[in-house]
Amino acid sequence: MISEKDLEVLPSMAYVQKANALLKGISAYDEENVGELEALKERMGESGFNSPFRGLVQKTVDEADELSEADWADLKKQMGYFRYIANLKKYSLARVSIALDAHRVAKGFLKMGYSDIANHLPLDGNHIRLLMDAGDDGIIAYRELSDKVEQASERKGCFIAKVKFNGETETVQVADNENLELKVSKMFGVGAEVVSTRPGFKRVPIISSKGVRISLLSSIVHYAAKSVGRGMENAGGEVGEYNSILKNFGIRPDVRMDMVEGFAEVKAALVKRGFLARKDSEFMMKEGIKKEIMARRRKRREETQRRAALLLLSPIFKFYLTNNEEGRRKENLYPSLAVTPGENHLMLFSYIEEEGVPARSMLKRKLGLEGSVPLGGKELGAAVLLEGGGKDAKWVSGYIGIDEGKARGAFEVLKNFKEGKRGAEFVRRIKGN
Repeated sequence: MISEKDLEVLPSMAYVQKANALLKGISAYDEENVGELEALKERMGESGFNSPFRGLVQKTVDEADELSEADWADLKKQMGYFRYIANLKKYSLARVSIALDAHRVAKGFLKMGYSDIANHLPLDGNHIRLLMDAGDDGIIAYRELSDKVEQASERKGCFIAKVKFNGETETVQVADNENLELKVSKMFGVGAEVVSTRPGFKRVPIISSKGVRISLLSSIVHYAAKSVGRGMENAGGEVGEYNSILKNFGIRPDVRMDMVEGFAEVKAALVKRGFLARKDSEFMMKEGIKKEIMARRRKRREETQRRAALLLLSPIFKFYLTNNEEGRRKENLYPSLAVTPGENHLMLFSYIEEEGVPARSMLKRKLGLEGSVPLGGKELGAAVLLEGGGKDAKWVSGYIGIDEGKARGAFEVLKNFKEGKRGAEFVRRIKGN
């Protein structure tokens, strides 16, 4: 009978061990990591690590069968080993993918001057560690923002294939330009049969890569949660003393200790100070402290969500506003960010509108004018901002990064364009001729 130890020396497990060693050694951004991660991800894919779970289990069985002369009569008893290895492969591939995307995002962060946020990226592929460290406020903000990004997706045509494999039926999405037979072969191996295909749709978020979304959102949420937490550290009065006691025991501030099990030593210290009172087997918190703690928790949660949303969307808004399509296509802000956002994508920018900027209407206006008005990306963005952003030329020139005179000139070109004039003189002045 093949053992768990036998499975750990399968050829494909060398990639799992390589992934563990590589990711364990990553603590900061290093361009050299990108090539290694790309090569490792490609080899994992070639070995079927991205197959559906049942297909991956079968590939592991087939691989073991080639190496072992064991009696396979008790195969069902050994399936637990194969499932364990299949799960390990999937988890390893996911970490390598997230680490690779985190390095790609880091490159963009550093270029934008966001080195402080780049330090919060899951460069080792472990975004769960970041979320746990961000606390419940960070986890809730991450889920909220992830859900919003998913909901604001565009629909894109694809083919839906039904694949029969080992008596089970799997559903596979295939893009228009993908080879169906090749994809099914890579995912399932020998024995898979395509039984039907039909046209369908898939949801495409504004950042289409799941790994990029995970890397970007987890780092932003972690950064936001930490910065909000630091800003609320110095509570005064009884709540400040309460949190000081929690800190002495390594517990986060504003935890409702009357609501958690255990921590007898902490609770004893709080009872001694009069912040908790024991009634039978339960603990009751002093009413004034309870109200203030709940208010602080609500404020921290709301502010974490607000900052995380703005940290995600403000750079994207500015990128779309200051770059025309050709420039966005040539050098994108984030990997897999939509070059031109659709109507549903623009719904995300409602977060910025809550800050007093009509972001959706401005982006829709600017994107609709591209190619029609004789202005470059920054100039057109400045003109649209002056037209409908409620800001003066000085503010707009500073935000966009162009001369104040050019901002005013661009606005005149746009105004003349609306009136049906060519605005040639303004174009000449903007170009410096």
